[in-house]
Amino acid sequence: MTFHDQSPARDLNQPVSTYVLRDIGGFRVLVHREVLMHPAEAKEALRELNAQVRQIIRAVPPQPLQALRRVRIWLEWENNPRGAAEYHPSAEWLREHGYNPEKAGSVEINNARNFVRWSRGEQPWMLLHELAHAYHHQVLGYENRMVLIAYRHAMRRGLYDQVEYVRGGKQKAYASTNVQEYFAELSEAYFGKNDFYPFTREELAKHDPVGYRMMERAWNG
Repeated sequence: MTFHDQSPARDLNQPVSTYVLRDIGGFRVLVHREVLMHPAEAKEALRELNAQVRQIIRAVPPQPLQALRRVRIWLEWENNPRGAAEYHPSAEWLREHGYNPEKAGSVEINNARNFVRWSRGEQPWMLLHELAHAYHHQVLGYENRMVLIAYRHAMRRGLYDQVEYVRGGKQKAYASTNVQEYFAELSEAYFGKNDFYPFTREELAKHDPVGYRMMERAWNG
């Protein structure tokens, strides 16, 4: 989840040479040197990233996990003051908005401090959410009929119009934004815990059985 509100003065098109490559659980993580200039925050961001990678490795079946490991992760200091993480499907979009087009097909943690804060608050499976976008795009395809059918069924029935939020109260679920967010949000519930109801796999099976069956097929073949 992210909001594009970066400062126009900030150079977002940084060459790969300004990053340090780390291997975290078989995932390639490119850490911008600006992050490393803040040792305490860098330590916490890498610790949180490592924890989320470990829970993904435990939860995701071997074949889709192999696909997820092909997705590079870029760790930035503060490319977006109001963001935390995002998936970049389009090199053209990246060029138009001043980013390095080499980030296409990758996950960008665009604000190291927000990533830690939000992950340790309401979104403990944030990295999986963004990697699920990559899986949807690169493995299943955005026009995947099974995913579209489940999404349209859920929207017609209003399953995500007013649901519980982890902090309390009810609101429109982020899953209702579009088919991409539907897939990513359901993936969080299926493998871990989401911040909107259904929070867990068991609740997903009860609340949105069509979506649950889609998850079963999408992630298990």
